Amino acid sequence: MYFREYEEMIRNVPYTDTLEYKAAIMWLHPQILPLSVTSIGNTGSSIIKIPERTVNKYGRSVPVIAFSRQTFSGKSNITDIILPQSIEQFPKGAFEGCAGLKRITIPRKVKIIKEGTFAGCKQLEDIYFEGTMEEWNKINIIHHKHETEFGRLIPGTPVQEVKAERMIYIPGNEALFSANIHFFCKLP
Repeated sequence: MYFREYEEMIRNVPYTDTLEYKAAIMWLHPQILPLSVTSIGNTGSSIIKIPERTVNKYGRSVPVIAFSRQTFSGKSNITDIILPQSIEQFPKGAFEGCAGLKRITIPRKVKIIKEGTFAGCKQLEDIYFEGTMEEWNKINIIHHKHETEFGRLIPGTPVQEVKAERMIYIPGNEALFSANIHFFCKLP
């Protein structure tokens, strides 16, 4: 789905009101701490929209900068996840088991997508990325690991002999390579 169509589709979708939060970091002033989403609660909606800011228990507006692995993992009824620009990283296995996930927005602040983040997301069709193709290509998407096996020390040098080198495939992010990636998508 083209971004303009998607933007029109989600324009009137309200922020998910059943979200549960906790402090994202520890700091001296808890009333101004950024928050992390810990649960989507009992929502019947298949579209999850996270706000960039929310009001904390002290009545202050604070940024939402993260979410826990348990927030989305295993939620097969979710079709769309709309993340705000303030999200900076995904936890390992963040969307694992989201079998119904079709579309997701990814902020340009994300620099790494860890192994298994999109495991089981076989229906993922569209990724709406806030940045450019160059920025997307700079994201470290973990799907291979380089291993080197060393042998004896080479006489007269501090170097060990290389016995074997291999690239090991790490499953879980295949969906990112088959989905359509849309660039310059202004996130809500």
